[in-house]
Amino acid sequence: MTSSRRTLRVVALGGGNGIPTVLRGLADVARAGRDLEITAVVATADDGGSSGRLRRERGGLPPGDLRNCLLALADDGRGAFARVFAHRYQGSGDLAGHSLGNLVLMALAEQEGNYVKALETAGRLLHARGRVLPASVRALALEGETVDGTRISGESRIGVAPSAIHRVWLDPAGEGAAPGVLEALRAAHMIVLGPGSLFTSLLPVLLVDGLAEAVRASSALKVLVGNIMTQPGETVSMTMVEHLEALDRHVGRVADLVLINATRIPQERLKPYAEQHAELVSTARLAARPERILVAPLVNDSGKIRHDPARLAGALLRLVTKPAAARPSALATASPRGGPFAS
Repeated sequence: MTSSRRTLRVVALGGGNGIPTVLRGLADVARAGRDLEITAVVATADDGGSSGRLRRERGGLPPGDLRNCLLALADDGRGAFARVFAHRYQGSGDLAGHSLGNLVLMALAEQEGNYVKALETAGRLLHARGRVLPASVRALALEGETVDGTRISGESRIGVAPSAIHRVWLDPAGEGAAPGVLEALRAAHMIVLGPGSLFTSLLPVLLVDGLAEAVRASSALKVLVGNIMTQPGETVSMTMVEHLEALDRHVGRVADLVLINATRIPQERLKPYAEQHAELVSTARLAARPERILVAPLVNDSGKIRHDPARLAGALLRLVTKPAAARPSALATASPRGGPFAS
């Protein structure tokens, strides 16, 4: 158990829309007075949208996920600079579709000489309640293969694959972690994996050379936040056990605990997902896994089905600051598809 009176060091790994949810919740707790040291380690394989255009035209790291993490940590989250940093140009022309924050990060990287220093500077400008590190200092390409053997190149294409993904890998292989990443993992009290896209957000971080090994070697509590919904074109029909087996297949076992949403989700919220061939991630057979399986109410109350930042942060922090009896209950038995979630 970690004392709530000392600085708690939390490292969150991932990319896309998942890791900012973790960061936003933790940053709010820090603003309320909890002594937290928050570090985000962010994937560098994005090749779509504004980030992809900047990669192709200017080189360097894809800035979009890095920008979103900075904004999630920003004390000035609703202030003028944060709003400008988040601004996306509309209309037509060369700037259309670009986020100003992406351009600012690129400019800072050119001035500072690298993205690690650029992110430090941007963090100071945004009064971020933590730091953001790229998983690697080099932009990496993500390669993948579907369950039927089709080869797909590029993170953006893998995310919309015609069938479920079987495996992914980075090109070039052997790229090491960015400065500060391994040190943060060694010093962490908790390492949070996900939530987010398994093959295009989480694995592109863990596949960086030496990073999964550093996670395993850390004395931190390693928590995988289970995804609530499957993802068409990437994890279609995959159960939570199959998510864990995919991690095992790629990088070996990395999590001590799996945190699962326990909130029932009304059918009317699930209907739009069913129309896109997405469904609740089944928790069947989880009791046979070596990880401890914990449940807590994590989902938001309305709109798109997402983890609620405050609920997720609260559940994560209870794991390291309260006795086991006060933590979320373990699943006694494996739940059938949709069991504790659907109404």
